[in-house]
Amino acid sequence: MPDTSSAEQLKPRLATAERAAREAGRLLLAHYGRRDGLAIEQKGLNDFVSNADREAEDAIAAILKPAFPDDGFLGEETGASAVEGAEFVWCVDPLDGTTNFLKGAHNWCVSIGLWSKGAPVLGVIYDPLRDEFFAGADGIATTVNGVPVAVSAIDSLDRTRLGLGHNHRVPPADFAADAERLLLAGGGFSQVGAGALMLAYVSAGRVDGYFERHMWAWDAVAGLALIKAAGGLFAPYPTAGTPVATGSLVLASGPGLFGTLSDLFGVA
Repeated sequence: MPDTSSAEQLKPRLATAERAAREAGRLLLAHYGRRDGLAIEQKGLNDFVSNADREAEDAIAAILKPAFPDDGFLGEETGASAVEGAEFVWCVDPLDGTTNFLKGAHNWCVSIGLWSKGAPVLGVIYDPLRDEFFAGADGIATTVNGVPVAVSAIDSLDRTRLGLGHNHRVPPADFAADAERLLLAGGGFSQVGAGALMLAYVSAGRVDGYFERHMWAWDAVAGLALIKAAGGLFAPYPTAGTPVATGSLVLASGPGLFGTLSDLFGVA
């Protein structure tokens, strides 16, 4: 049965996170229409940030922080504030898929997750271009634009389509080995360049699971909370003993596939 006490505690946070995500989405859409004029910086290998990212995160913080002043905040662009000792920590990526955004591609989103007591407990992911809003929390079933969704029921690798993520913090040889294991087992994979959006798709059963050897909390927490609220499973995030701000491995899927994927990728 859903934890109604938890749900009651999370309802106002879910509503406020939705308001914040939609406001960020509004700002991003305006910038998307004139993206040639954005100021762009390169943070690392194939890792970019623009004033659109920063303005969107500022807009989210301006809504969340006054509403819940005792909550911590972990943002991709502004870092951590008041995280130590906080019961709840907001994990925010104002624009996941920045490269897609800057190139005029369509796979990018706003991701706002809530982490508490060692686990993801709430998530909203907003795709402004498609006007798709994913929302869910502990005790509150995941919906897309208000319609309930569920994770995939697929239980066989030879019918599986995963999201398989990669970034330059992980050696290319490790990613290649993971892809080879999956393909040899009869599965397939997709990439859209926005890990948070792929996790949202797992929650809605559009892909059967997602694996990435390292994801930052601002990219992972919202999607994992959505997957849990949609009936899915995921490997403990972050890994035991790891602070949430350092990120961790992500493996998530429907229940029928989770054990098989854990074995395939060597996830305990």
